[in-house]
Amino acid sequence: MATTQRRMEWLKRSEARNRLWDPLLKEYQRLHPNVRVSIYTVREEDILSELRQRSARGLGPDLILTRAAMANTLLREGLIAPVPKTPGMQRSLAQIWPDDLARVRKGTELSSVPVGDVVTLACRNRSSLPTPLRTTDELMAAAASGHIIGLSMDAFGIWWTAGTRGAVDELVPILLGEVVNSPGSEARAQKTIADWLAWLRQVAVLSRVDLASGPEELSLGLSSGRVDWIPCYSLTLATLRKAMGDRLGVSALPTGPGGRPPSPFNTLNVWAFGLDSSARQQQRAIDLVKLSVDPFLQRRIVVDSQEVLSVNRLVPTPVASSGVLAALAEAIKQTESDAPSFRKPYELRHLNLVVPRMEGVVQQVMVGVITPEEGARQIRSLAEIRTP
Repeated sequence: MATTQRRMEWLKRSEARNRLWDPLLKEYQRLHPNVRVSIYTVREEDILSELRQRSARGLGPDLILTRAAMANTLLREGLIAPVPKTPGMQRSLAQIWPDDLARVRKGTELSSVPVGDVVTLACRNRSSLPTPLRTTDELMAAAASGHIIGLSMDAFGIWWTAGTRGAVDELVPILLGEVVNSPGSEARAQKTIADWLAWLRQVAVLSRVDLASGPEELSLGLSSGRVDWIPCYSLTLATLRKAMGDRLGVSALPTGPGGRPPSPFNTLNVWAFGLDSSARQQQRAIDLVKLSVDPFLQRRIVVDSQEVLSVNRLVPTPVASSGVLAALAEAIKQTESDAPSFRKPYELRHLNLVVPRMEGVVQQVMVGVITPEEGARQIRSLAEIRTP
């Protein structure tokens, strides 16, 4: 519960989100001058324990800004309330893309309200690479010709390559614990995953490919001029623009052989409702959420930030006005070709068990500790993991 009826607490994950949604908060304060919005940050890995402690004292936040998968997890744990089914909220929900709502739907309830899409793009130093790299063949050729290509072991830096090699349909069921074997499926999965790993190994042995520890190191490499091309998370674009100015080039990620689309890492940002709000506080929270999906504000946030795409189906992306927005729109289309399982509601429990192990296997293949075939066998064995 908030300390007074005029106070609303907002749980957020990063300063980037504070900057991104600042226009929303300013407009909300203009409409509700007597409501004080208090913002505090909690690391995602600490949210479960933080909410349990605060809720035990009746001091849980009114709203939480997080990822869809985390909101689904919080609802299952009984740490948030489902989205209120008020007439006003239903009118706002009707404006949101059905695919986005599907990712937070749990039976007849919604765990949260989608507010913005962020995605992985390709960022480059235009001084050394004036034109985008449109295919993975062009990426390899650029590395072979002396340009330094940055990749990383995390989901932002490596997952996109699975789509270009046709491996997404085999990997996603393992990640989500939903593998269903059928005649010939095991041999097909083994070959497809091994082919993907073999390509990653081929990339890793190129002397001009730099393997970073994560997106922060990738961004620093690009902005410092040490690296020429990286996969970049759209929420890092403001920082890169500030550091690089006109040298920053942004495009969608390259396609694979035969035009196979990449599989950009995509995050759906959502609002989740707390448990401890009074009726008055919950109504104030509903007002803020409704305002956040308002078409005018959604368009303003998209155009001003050029880091996030609207979830409101009444807000077309103005691709003609900006190359960055065109790249964002193309990247979201690329995610639509991703495995259907990732467009359903899923939680973080199984992912948190499997992802670190899968990343470890990929890293061992890329540095030559194990073969792609052995790596594929180890990744497929992760399907046997059961979530407690």
